[in-house]
Amino acid sequence: MPHLRIATRPSRMAQTQARLVGDALVRAHAGLTYELVLVQSSGDKSQAWNGNLHQDGGKGAFIKEVEQAVLAHQADIAVHSMKDVPTDVEHPELMIAAVLPRDDRRDVAICKVGQAFEALPAGAKVGTSSVRRQAQLRRYFPHLEPVHFRGNADTRLEKLDRGEVDCILLAKSGVDRLGLMGRITVVFEPDIVMPACQQGVVGIQCLTSATAVQELVAAINHAPTMTCLQAERALLKLLQGNCFSPIAGYCEITKGNNLRMQALVASLNGQQLVRSRLKHEGQQPEALARAVADDLLAQGAAALIAAAAPLDEAG
Repeated sequence: MPHLRIATRPSRMAQTQARLVGDALVRAHAGLTYELVLVQSSGDKSQAWNGNLHQDGGKGAFIKEVEQAVLAHQADIAVHSMKDVPTDVEHPELMIAAVLPRDDRRDVAICKVGQAFEALPAGAKVGTSSVRRQAQLRRYFPHLEPVHFRGNADTRLEKLDRGEVDCILLAKSGVDRLGLMGRITVVFEPDIVMPACQQGVVGIQCLTSATAVQELVAAINHAPTMTCLQAERALLKLLQGNCFSPIAGYCEITKGNNLRMQALVASLNGQQLVRSRLKHEGQQPEALARAVADDLLAQGAAALIAAAAPLDEAG
């Protein structure tokens, strides 16, 4: 059996995700071995000095060097948190060949030890770099003050414990993977803070020409998660959204084996918000995404997305 080189960012979270993939492949293919190829991304470097993510290329800044390792044949596959994989710019020589079963898609709040989220006083600082989280926080918890807050999960927790903010918002899937469930103060249900599209999904990327690698990773692909991921990525493409867009949404498979999607687009101040919740008979992710996108656009989503774009993008 082959020896696979898995490209990943060096953070504890990224390495944990990569090992989840590697271990799953080992279980699926007796004799297979793997090693991690650690790649520092421009997004990681920017976080180290709290730089501007927009100037560094948005969420794509967290994956482009990792992708380059695969393109340069320095690694056989790359492992990504799919939330970091943009839909507006995709490399034609690369593909998402498989995904692991989706972890918990919800967002969580982590407060200082002993502090309840519901008891945070007016003006309490809540750290998050996500415009999606900021918009929903301003809408449903207007007494709180969102502040721009970057860094990996460990770094954000250290900043919280130093008192730089009163609370931070994170993806529950990442907190769970790091074994930090005991730090969670509250888990937000999607009707209060809807998660990002693709949140909780770990994806495996390889060359479109690497058929042998595709066959290997196909053994661990979770088809229901892949179907939902296709719907969510299609929605982002149709809305022309990126990491600066206050777009949230998720797709799920119902008990009747149909697809259901919920999504929203908000203004940055949280004052305007449009929602859609539609079900599609059967499993046609692109068709469902089109119906949801049309519904949101008919309610004025395009103007909200355009208003949220960085100035040099919006012109």
